[in-house]
Amino acid sequence: MNKKNMLALALMLTAFATLSAKTALIIVAHGSPMESWRKPVLALEPLVKEQLATKKLKGIDIVKVALMEYTEPSVASVVKVCEAEGADTIFALPVFMAPSSHTEEDLPNILGHKYNPYVREELAEEQTELVHTKAPIILGPTFYYSYLLEESMLNRVQSLSKDAPNEAVIFLAHGDPERDGFWAEVLKNVDKYTKEHTKINYVDHALIEMGHDFANELMPLLTKASQKKKRIIVQGIYLTSDVKHMADRHKMTEVQSDLVKKTGVEIVYSADGILPSCTPLVVAWIVAQTNKWVESKR
Repeated sequence: MNKKNMLALALMLTAFATLSAKTALIIVAHGSPMESWRKPVLALEPLVKEQLATKKLKGIDIVKVALMEYTEPSVASVVKVCEAEGADTIFALPVFMAPSSHTEEDLPNILGHKYNPYVREELAEEQTELVHTKAPIILGPTFYYSYLLEESMLNRVQSLSKDAPNEAVIFLAHGDPERDGFWAEVLKNVDKYTKEHTKINYVDHALIEMGHDFANELMPLLTKASQKKKRIIVQGIYLTSDVKHMADRHKMTEVQSDLVKKTGVEIVYSADGILPSCTPLVVAWIVAQTNKWVESKR
């Protein structure tokens, strides 16, 4: 074969490879053994596909949801599926509130972006499979770098509000002790946004775990708010979990009964997290972040 024919063949092969190349979007969430937690997260997959098609956004050929811990579809198994479908580039977008040990350590080690032997030991103990692929994987941002949390929390508060001037709002979040700065900023921004877009002028917050101290940690905030307002809305900044279930589990009706009798305050616990109530906002965020990444490559 002469040089001219070889060059022509090389150009044909390059063109074929370009045409057959596919880019995958993997939406990564934490994961849970509870189906009620997984269902609204897995539902994001068809909705994102639909929005990408509706908006005629090009650059993404495959869309999958992966769960980082506890259950399938795991990140590693989803990467394998994407590769089997022809993906040679993957954009992994974490649907997490803010930078945390999950997004800064666990996920980068799972994806092979980072090597931390201590984190990998923990992942091995949890039987979390690591990703092994030659395809480049680009890790996207969390909700923190947008207005998604502010908008979704405003949405939830407005749905529960009845008499804004006489109401207080208390936001609860898990947070990450190792990254208090990010969470302090998240809570400050959500507080400010709520005040700016409603007539509610009393907004408080706390980082409270789901453990046995839930009631003890929440009661001081309720007591303080009851001294100023007659109605208190408690809203959780969680992906799918909600404070209504937490309050019921910790028997808050009994714990706060004396306060309610003494002050006459009404305490409302939100039965919604971000999903599924604010699914359209999350889908819009995923599509927007993905489109920004696609545009950045051009």
